[in-house]
Amino acid sequence: MGTDPAPADGVRLGVAVDLGSAAATRPQVDRAAGLLETAAANGLTSAWVGESYHVRPEVFHLPAVLIVLGHLAGRTDLPLGTAVLLARAYEPRRLAYEAALLDQLCGGRLSLGLALGNADLAGRVGGGTDGRKPAEWFADFVALLRETWSGEAGAPVAPPPARPGGPPMLLGGRTRAAAVRAATLGDGYYAATNYGDELLAARAADYWAARAGGPGDVAVTRLCLVDEDAGRAREAAARYFAPVTDYYTARRAWMGLDGPETPRFPLVGSPADVAAALRRYASVGVTSVQLRVAPYGTPPEVARRTLRLVGEAVLPEPAQDQPC
Repeated sequence: MGTDPAPADGVRLGVAVDLGSAAATRPQVDRAAGLLETAAANGLTSAWVGESYHVRPEVFHLPAVLIVLGHLAGRTDLPLGTAVLLARAYEPRRLAYEAALLDQLCGGRLSLGLALGNADLAGRVGGGTDGRKPAEWFADFVALLRETWSGEAGAPVAPPPARPGGPPMLLGGRTRAAAVRAATLGDGYYAATNYGDELLAARAADYWAARAGGPGDVAVTRLCLVDEDAGRAREAAARYFAPVTDYYTARRAWMGLDGPETPRFPLVGSPADVAAALRRYASVGVTSVQLRVAPYGTPPEVARRTLRLVGEAVLPEPAQDQPC
C-alpha cells in the first residue's frame, strides 16, 4: 500500500470482488478475472477479496481467501489484497507460511487486510483466543506474523515473503480501539462496506490521531454504480445491491456511529456525484477506496459500464497515465 498512483484528490481506487457460496465457484472466479481486466484497463490499481465461513449458502463471501487470491494471482497483474481475512479462522504461524507463499506467487503484490472475526470461528474452523481477551490475542497474532516473516520468532518461513518483513497489514474493526490498534500495530486501517460514512470518518480521525503525523493508510470498501444518468444509477443500485444490503440489515449490521442505520450509497450516481464523494472521503483522511461494482446478480455489463465511467470521467487523466 501507499505506492500506487493516486487521483489528484489523494484517493487510490481498487476493485472489490464479490464471490459467494450461493453459486458454483469456478464460473464466478472466471467472471471476476474478466472484471479485473476491465478494472486495470480503466485505471484501477488493486483487487481485493473478502472471506466468510458460512454454514449455509450466501451471496458473499467465500472461505479461504488466500486460495482464491492464489488462483487470481496468475490471471491479473493488479496488486491483491484481503478485505478482510478473519484471524480467528487461522493459526498464526500457518497463516505466515501461506501469506508468504502467496506474496511470492503474486510477485510481492499482496496486502493483508485482517480483522478478528466472530467468536464462533474458533470452534468451527480453528484459531481461537486461547482464553485471553480478544484484543490482546489479536495484537499478539499480528506481532507473531511479523516476527515469523522476519525470523525473530524462531525458524523463519520458507519460502519467505517476496518483501522483507512480509506483506503490509491493514487491520479492521468498528471501534475506536480497533482504529488505534491499526495505527500502532498495522500499516493501515480497513473499514468494511457496512460502516456508514460518519462511522468511517470517526475511525479515520482516530487512526490518524494515533499515527501522530506518521505515514499510513485508511482503506474502505464501498458499493459503487455509475451511470451518465444519476436517477438511473440509483434505480439500478436499489435492484442489484439488495442482496448485500438485505444481508447486513437482517443482522442489524449496517452501522452508524450510534448503532444500526439505513444503508446509503455515496458512490452511486453520475460520474460527478461519485467524484464529489471521493473528494469528501479524501477530506476525512481516506486514502484508498475499493469499488464493489458486481454484487451477486449484477449484470456484467452494468459492472463494466461503472468501471468504464470511473476510468473516463472520475479518475483524472494524470492518474491514468502513470504506470501501475
